[in-house]
Parts: sequence; C-alpha cells; structure tokens
Amino acid sequence: MKASMDDLYLFILTVRHGGISAAAQAHGLQRSKVSRRLQELEKALGCQLLIRTTRQIELTEHGRLLYQQINQPLSDVNQAISVLKNQQQSLQGVLRIAVPAAFIASTLFAELLDDYARQFPDITLEIIHRHESVDLKRENIDLQLLPDVIKIINEDYVQQVFFPSKKGLFCSPHYLQSHKMPHCLNDLFEHAILTSHYDSSILPEGLNIRLISEDLGLVNRMAQSGHGIALLPMILVQQQLKQGELIHVLPDIYQSEIAMTLIYSSRQFLPKKTKTMINLLRDKFLNY
Repeated sequence: MKASMDDLYLFILTVRHGGISAAAQAHGLQRSKVSRRLQELEKALGCQLLIRTTRQIELTEHGRLLYQQINQPLSDVNQAISVLKNQQQSLQGVLRIAVPAAFIASTLFAELLDDYARQFPDITLEIIHRHESVDLKRENIDLQLLPDVIKIINEDYVQQVFFPSKKGLFCSPHYLQSHKMPHCLNDLFEHAILTSHYDSSILPEGLNIRLISEDLGLVNRMAQSGHGIALLPMILVQQQLKQGELIHVLPDIYQSEIAMTLIYSSRQFLPKKTKTMINLLRDKFLNY
C-alpha cells in the first residue's frame, strides 16, 4: 500500500498544530477525516507515527524520523502550489502579446492598450512584433493577433476571429496631382500599387506593384507619401481618411474582407490577466 502525499501533508499539519482537532480547525477540515487519513498513513507505512491522548498527540520514534525527513520538502511543494494558484488568479505580472507591426500602429490597438493599462496597472504589457504564426508555448507568449489569411502553425491552439474589416484602395491627394484618378479596375494598370504579402496574390496579374511588405504600417506611410495606390484595411486608415491624408479610390468597385484572428494556447489554465485581455478584445472589437 502506497502512502498518499495528501496524508503525509496532513501528518505535518497535525504535528505543527499539536493535535488533530487543532489542525482540522485551522484548515477547515473535519476532525474525523484527518484522524482517518492519519490511520491510513500509518497502515500504509506499517508503523505507528502518533501517540494519541485526550488533549494532544505525541510522536513515536518513527513519527519523529518521518517528520524530520519530509517537513521542509513538503512545505516547499505546498508553498510552490500556492504561489502558482495565486499567480493564475492575480492581475499582476507580465502579459506578452504578439502582434503585426501594422496593427500596433493603429489607433484602435492603442486605445485597447490604454484601457487595459488603466484598469490593471500592476500588469506589465510586453508587445512583440510578429508577422507569422509562432509557437506560443515555446516562446512564452500569452496571445497572438494575426490576419486570418495566415496559417496557424499549431491547429490545437484556440482561434477566434475578431473585428472583420473591409479592405480598399487608398492614395494621397499629392499622388493624384500627378496621376489620373482611376475610374475602373483596368485603370489600376496605369498606377503604382503598394500592397502586402497577404494581398499581392489576390490582385490582378500584371499590375505595377511598386512595394510588397508584411508591414502594413509601412504600406500606409508610403501611400501617404505619394508613392502609389495602397490596398489596406479600413480599420487602419480611419484617421488618415478623416484628416484628408488619404483618399478612398474606387470605393464602389473594389472592396474585400479582412479579419484578425486571436490565438491562445488553451481554454484551460488561462491566467486571469489573459482572460481579462480576451474579454476586453471581444467587447471592444468583436462587432467592429
């Protein structure tokens, strides 16, 4: 018969508190259960550990030897378990999020981080630039956001689609000073096109693609500087459109969809700090 780790820990508690009743009361346990488990431990070890009297307990020689050998190690184990449980439920520590550089530069993401930082000031946010799917567990990353066209390397990871957005064609007013406004898709062949690796494959063949980059922030800046017509998500250009830095080209002719996928390793064992970020993302952007 094998001795139970739980029973060994109850033995330590009993010795520390000087009796079965005191140990049971201090830890919210039934006295009869503690007494029964100690009897099972003695049976498993094949020796008597405690001499029970009316008011207290005394250790036998075997009991003293056992207590000396296991007291500190089991205390360390129990303390480690408590630390892990508290860490899972606490709103502190570091939250690591992998995000494409273009999304990091968006106003919406900045607002999200601002809301989270205000609500949970004891959490350190670590934002990591990643344009490709990563192994979250191996790289110790809590969450990742990626365009939904990117293949996730681990199919077992949880994937949730967030904030679907229209994509369109945009250029600066400065660019149109030296180039004709396109009125149909065929007119695009007369223009320089700025796009991402995500979208270059879905554009018509034969276009004059001047820039291809996974960094949509770079594509956005190049469009604002007048280097061509850019294919970009509406979610990333709202501010530039309002300020007149970009113009929506062919809005009634060319539009497509893009969405971001939120990835995390498992629905189980999620720390509270991670759950709160997921909920904030859902509340803020799910129906954007």
